[in-house]
Amino acid sequence: MEHFVELILELLFGLAKDTPDKKPEIEYVDHFIVKYPRKKTIARICASLIIVAVFSLLWLFIKHETRYLFAVFVGLGIILFTLSSFEFSFKCDIDDTKISRSFFCLFQKKIKWQDILCVRVVEQTNEKSVIIALYNQTGKCVIDFNTDMENAWYIIKMAEHKNINIKN
Repeated sequence: MEHFVELILELLFGLAKDTPDKKPEIEYVDHFIVKYPRKKTIARICASLIIVAVFSLLWLFIKHETRYLFAVFVGLGIILFTLSSFEFSFKCDIDDTKISRSFFCLFQKKIKWQDILCVRVVEQTNEKSVIIALYNQTGKCVIDFNTDMENAWYIIKMAEHKNINIKN
């Protein structure tokens, strides 16, 4: 009987174990935009707004001591909404000469490719996404990307084209 339970649990939760993404075979592109997937981000924004609305209504109609628990969930929903809004507005425009990062169309940062000393690809066990970090001449990480983002693997291809050292 216990082997049957183990089999069921492995079928249910075995799919949750992920292996790191591998670099796909892609062609060199001289201009691209790295951003978070829009559909996922919009789904998170909608889910956070639903959480805030439901628990706000519960706060108004229920008068017991559980009311404060609803306020906590409203606060968590607002935090989730803020983080999802940041993801939605994040955009990194990459071309041959520079990397331009912006979010909320206000906060912008430009990094020149000539300032990049190396690119590090960080794979973690039991995590599907891979982190791509860019380091400057002093060894400081200036910007990093997650392979869950759209077009993130093109950064590695751009670094190869520019003969920048890539470490795994």
